[in-house]
Amino acid sequence: MDDQQYSIPRLSAQTADKLQHGHIICRESHWVVLKASGKDLREYLQGQITQDMKRLSAHQGIHACLLTPQGKAVSELYILEGYQDELVILTPSTTGEEVVARLRRFALGYTLRIGIVDSLALYSVQGATAGAFLDEMDLTLPENTWLSSSRHPQKEYLSVLMHVKPRTYWLVADATLFARKNVPEACELEALRIIGGLPRFACEWDASIYPLNANLIEFDGVSFDKGCYVGQEVTSRMHWRGGIRKKLYRVQIPGLKKNDSGENQQPEIPCPVISTTPLGTLRALACDHEGHFFGIALLPIETVESDTPLKLENGTEIRVIEACHV
Repeated sequence: MDDQQYSIPRLSAQTADKLQHGHIICRESHWVVLKASGKDLREYLQGQITQDMKRLSAHQGIHACLLTPQGKAVSELYILEGYQDELVILTPSTTGEEVVARLRRFALGYTLRIGIVDSLALYSVQGATAGAFLDEMDLTLPENTWLSSSRHPQKEYLSVLMHVKPRTYWLVADATLFARKNVPEACELEALRIIGGLPRFACEWDASIYPLNANLIEFDGVSFDKGCYVGQEVTSRMHWRGGIRKKLYRVQIPGLKKNDSGENQQPEIPCPVISTTPLGTLRALACDHEGHFFGIALLPIETVESDTPLKLENGTEIRVIEACHV
């Protein structure tokens, strides 16, 4: 996680109204776009990532992790089928160069061309009329399932369904396409992500947390019957031998306040989550347009399932909503 001071992202009433009655467009600046191509590319990636490459098609993207042999994450990935046998790979911006270097390093015997494409960017299109906006761009609406995707008939534009409510699509398009649009602040996009319970690598989790403890199963990012891949032994052992003892959860902190008089109650992130002793961590916190605080916390599964009362370091109650999932 980032060691810089955490600034709590907030959703404005204006943006909330746009989501309900229209849509917003905002660049996903925390992500970069990679392109990969080459003979037997899919076969090569099949031995490198946690998800089954056979599930990838022109209408269905996949979510996966790239692991070390010890089962620790190098990065999370979203992979889409591009044009002319190319694959489009989305990675957090902090790990893009490392992903490129890692995949090049182990591509012995394969022809691999891979790199960050600065001319393309990732955007988020959210709200009630997000689908109508894609239609205006001549993009067929993806199916109503996680990571369903569509491609523009002529341009290098790809769309993928990320969330049903509020309706959220990711759009891969020209990096200058929406440069002059009046879009909400990036912090509002972060608020929506956290409130919706979508963790991101290098933010709510990192290499210190095994991917299965970061809900890789819940986000359909791993196959347990696809065959060998780097890090498979540790990952499979955790799954089959009951080694998943913590997960990331959507939580609400009802005692926090939005107004100035309550600012001193807001915890520093990351913040310990306590029962009688510290047992977890609040790893992200955001405020909605009505002043309610939501977050993402890493907590023991057994504690959550036993309905054990939880609080923050300052004594504020923390309520578990659900495990973060698709």
